[in-house]
Amino acid sequence: MEYGQYNDLWKEIHMLSEETVQANIDLKGKALLPIHWGAFSLSLHKWCEPVERLSKEAQIKNVIITTPMVGECIIIGEKYPNEKW
Repeated sequence: MEYGQYNDLWKEIHMLSEETVQANIDLKGKALLPIHWGAFSLSLHKWCEPVERLSKEAQIKNVIITTPMVGECIIIGEKYPNEKW
């Protein structure tokens, strides 16, 4: 799911952490794979803030997130890598 590089002024084009978790819930996602959060900095937040904020909200809402390392496999329904970056 699209995520990261957010700013309150960009709400029309990029979701905030809490909105991304809620979108996954609304779509009945089994696991949330955030994309675009670790590419490069466009916003004023710290590089690691998006995934930290998303992880916190996902834990509160009991949503499985997967944050595989570059090249790491995801096996749908079986393996959801979630090591902290």
